[in-house]
Amino acid sequence: MIKKLVSILICSLFLSLPAFAGEKVLSENAKGNIASEITVDGKGDVWTAGYDTGGGLHIRNASQGTDILMREGIEQASKGYGFAVQGEHIFAVWREKLSGSRKKLYIRASHDGGKTLSEPVLIDDGSTEALARIRLGTNSKGDVYVVWLSEKKTETSDYSIYAASSNDFGMTFSKPKNLTAGYNHSIYPTLLTDEENAYTFSYSQKNKKQYMIFSKTTDGGNTWSEPLEIKEIGTVTFFIEPIKVGNRLHVFWFNSYGSEGVPIIEGAYSDDGGKTWKCTAFEETKGLDVGSLKVAYGPAGNIYLAFAGKWEDGQKSKVYMLASGDNGATWGKPVSIRHYPYDYTTAMNPVVAAGEGGEVAVVWEDYRNIRSNLYMQYSKDGGRTWQENDIPLEEPGKFNTGLWQHSNSIARLKDKDRYYVLSVRAKDDFLLREKLLLTDFTLKDRGAK
Repeated sequence: MIKKLVSILICSLFLSLPAFAGEKVLSENAKGNIASEITVDGKGDVWTAGYDTGGGLHIRNASQGTDILMREGIEQASKGYGFAVQGEHIFAVWREKLSGSRKKLYIRASHDGGKTLSEPVLIDDGSTEALARIRLGTNSKGDVYVVWLSEKKTETSDYSIYAASSNDFGMTFSKPKNLTAGYNHSIYPTLLTDEENAYTFSYSQKNKKQYMIFSKTTDGGNTWSEPLEIKEIGTVTFFIEPIKVGNRLHVFWFNSYGSEGVPIIEGAYSDDGGKTWKCTAFEETKGLDVGSLKVAYGPAGNIYLAFAGKWEDGQKSKVYMLASGDNGATWGKPVSIRHYPYDYTTAMNPVVAAGEGGEVAVVWEDYRNIRSNLYMQYSKDGGRTWQENDIPLEEPGKFNTGLWQHSNSIARLKDKDRYYVLSVRAKDDFLLREKLLLTDFTLKDRGAK
């Protein structure tokens, strides 16, 4: 009798949990090959940004169900964008390619939560020949920073990083400044902002050597420090956005060394505002061909690197985690967090978000069901242990749902203890038409005790 009651209770608990995560379609005509972005504002609203197939740039308040068309789709090609939400101020910046090789950079804002829009402000009239790699950052004082990659060729350089700034919530902007003057080739602009400063990192070349370089501004972008060379490095494939945990600045990157191109993940941190740096080479990742790399951190100094890669040609990509519990001073070993017994299918493009007390969730694109599906794993103890089984966020094998290589398209609402994941889902197996999807879940929904 007791065994029967226990069985009934277990079945009732299982049936009371949602079968899969919640879903909301944000757009039926998303431009899926350009990554969409997600963030959470101070009020707890979830915001997303991305292009539609007609070239329109949308910023959406998914919590309130509003859609702000920041740039209409027109004949001129538009690629790349950045967006930020700062209180009632909403910003979007984009690059527009006009006839010939003319490229212009615009920003547009709403200062009343999206009720009305300002006219677009021209940041660069084509003088820097801006490319689509753009970063945007803000603070509550009204400082707005835009950093981008330029292909303007000079006698000494072919690609450079430029910046422009505003101190009046984006109404007026400074003239573009070259942040990598003296280097002949720079790529991958990044931007990190706080209430006082803005920081940028770049992979830059000089005298046939490659460096990870750093620069910052302490006066709202009026002046920037001379580039500081953190480390001479190998050939960088990509690196992720920098983070600041407490007063410690961090940056991580994936590069390769030598004529054979031996890959490895590396990083550096600074406790004195970027004057000096301590570098870390994650030796256990040497030889791992990494396809994507994302970072998240918790309030107690837990830092998590989620990445996908393979050790040999012909292998399928797997999902891994590196974790630190002391703000990057020490790190554990890489852990394979995909708990699937077979090696003949791919897992890729993990995204990661952290909570309090060692809570961390990772979502990735998984091909174990032939079609790509979203799967999730989580840890409650800082990445030391994970769940026995991977958790599907949608009906396995039914859809083609994907994530982006360079966008950490996941956010967590602290007050609701809820995670949100932005993805694209193909409408059929031809993968030609895609819709933008917002998935939400809590760890309690997924069986956490």
